[in-house]
Amino acid sequence: MFMMKFFFMMFFMSLMLINESSMVLMFYYNTMFLMSFMMISMFMFKDLSLWESVSMSFGLNYYSIYLIILSAWIIGLMFLSLDFFLKEVNRQVFVFLILLIVLVMFFLSMDLMLFYLMFEISMIPTFMLIIYWGSNPERLSATYYLMMYMLMISFPLLVLVFWIYSYSMTLKFMCLELVLEKYVLGWVNYLIIFFPFYIKMPMYLFHLWLPKAHVEAPVYGSMILAGVLLKMGSYGLVRLMKMMVKTSVMYSYQIFSVGVVGMLLVSMICLVQIDMKSLVAYSSVVHMNLMLCAFMTLFKLGVSGSYVMMVSHGLCSSGLFYMVNLYYSRTKSRLLILNKGLVSKLMGLMLWWFFLCMANMSFPFSLNFLGEIFMIMVILNWDKYIYLYMMLICFLSGAYSLYLYSYVQHGKGGYHESYFNFSFMKEFLVLIIHIYPLLLLLLNLMMFM
Repeated sequence: MFMMKFFFMMFFMSLMLINESSMVLMFYYNTMFLMSFMMISMFMFKDLSLWESVSMSFGLNYYSIYLIILSAWIIGLMFLSLDFFLKEVNRQVFVFLILLIVLVMFFLSMDLMLFYLMFEISMIPTFMLIIYWGSNPERLSATYYLMMYMLMISFPLLVLVFWIYSYSMTLKFMCLELVLEKYVLGWVNYLIIFFPFYIKMPMYLFHLWLPKAHVEAPVYGSMILAGVLLKMGSYGLVRLMKMMVKTSVMYSYQIFSVGVVGMLLVSMICLVQIDMKSLVAYSSVVHMNLMLCAFMTLFKLGVSGSYVMMVSHGLCSSGLFYMVNLYYSRTKSRLLILNKGLVSKLMGLMLWWFFLCMANMSFPFSLNFLGEIFMIMVILNWDKYIYLYMMLICFLSGAYSLYLYSYVQHGKGGYHESYFNFSFMKEFLVLIIHIYPLLLLLLNLMMFM
């Protein structure tokens, strides 16, 4: 019944696109935020076990509830970031609604085949966002990278899904956890099953599609890509590691090693970036690899810390991409050298740059700080000799966030116009809605445990 109501609501909302007015768009983003608040209130004031099973193939658990809320929240912000006067707004809104349906079905899936299908179908709206509404000719190579990385490595997983069905005679997650709990996969089968989710996160060495896709995507494409689509890989790992615990324990140290080295190298790459959007994209790779290392320890605190990081990174990274787009819309450039010293021209945005950059470097009293503390505790407990790597990674993480903030705000700018278009109320509203949950969720961290 829940899914039928959801689909009917999406269907009738899509019919409203016939009417081309800004009021319709306002209705859309208000509906998204209302849905998010309703789901939070249901989670806080009801026992989750009462509504754990939504239908035959859909169900809710502690690891999916906040990701569904985050999906609705970010897509509401995407509606809010659209320009009302453009002719293609209706097409963009339709793609956003399709993407929301796919994301909700993915996070609610209790069936392995449906889970795989939603994982793959999410590529289609993302592909359209980049190739149809991207602005540069390089978007063709970016989408080529995206499709090749995802599809070429995901197709072998489909074959293994059929093999799992022939072995266990079921594809329901609850049954597969019982059947496959003590089954040990070989190294090749392990890679086939887990690699699509490692690449989606993305893991170091297979992360090249992410900066390309971010740089060529429009602002709302970058917001949904950083905010929710990267978390699909993390959520897939949570689901599959519960099914194949012994196999994950056997091979986790190899993925862990790649993640630690990747964090260190990508942090250094961030310090030499000249493009603001590329710097924020590479910083997402650092955070995702830290989350991957915490997952590989298979400790409960590591998974809880990663869950906190999923939500906080989704909001923080999405806000940074929106902020970069605000500067790009005024200076017509994303280069750091041409966006220097804008504190004298756009002083209203300085405070929001500060909040988002501090959250990105996991400064205390932000949600990122709690998630990173949990993950570092678990990683050092798993291997205490890795503390030198973690010291360097934490230092470099703070260094590139401060580098981004100080370079943009201070110095003599490349532009010398005497007049800049000051921010609109809508832009401040989007930034407040990004930062507000990062501070508010600190007051009730028990929701993540």
